[in-house]
Amino acid sequence: MGSGFKLYHYWRSSSSWRVRFAMEYKKIPFEPIAVSLLNGESESPEHLKRNPAGLVPVLETPDGKYLTESLAIIRYLEEIHATPTLFPGTPLDHARIWALAEVINSGTHPIQNPPVVQRHSSDPAEQKRWMQYWIHQGLETYEKLCTAEAGLFSHGDQLSLADLCLIPQCYNATRHGVDFRQFPTIARIHDSCSALESLKKSHPDIYQPADFAS
Repeated sequence: MGSGFKLYHYWRSSSSWRVRFAMEYKKIPFEPIAVSLLNGESESPEHLKRNPAGLVPVLETPDGKYLTESLAIIRYLEEIHATPTLFPGTPLDHARIWALAEVINSGTHPIQNPPVVQRHSSDPAEQKRWMQYWIHQGLETYEKLCTAEAGLFSHGDQLSLADLCLIPQCYNATRHGVDFRQFPTIARIHDSCSALESLKKSHPDIYQPADFAS
């Protein structure tokens, strides 16, 4: 039996993947509904009613309400489905987890969004250099911040919100020619996450359109 949740997402969107990952980890059933970011579908009147910014993900609740912004959606899921938690430990641990998540969510990921990159330069080579620079900067910062408290995962030995933000960024790093394995703690965390069924079930490869040509 389904939960009544609908997730409007794009297969390769980092923020969409975070929410898919969270829902799979918490075993919350959902109906995935693809919204393309490439053909104008995300700017359609129908989608703009869900999110005036024309972005994904959008979570539609069973009572027909729309929630936007991946971290806000995940916080909502945590409050209605607390086990397994994505905020293990003490209030201080929670703050550290949030800080790591925001290194990616607010300090690294937005700078790579296509409108930002295209605004920076129309030259593909310069766009690539821009992406590589900011991905490297973000991962370098994350490595320094997480290493002291990291175990199998970003904060100890339990999956947290921080990991849900980090893993899609590792995927982006590989796409854009940045070797995230130069950061040994991040590489260890990535390997731990890669063994999880919730990551495998939420991975972009599962949702890639059959007719997509990279």
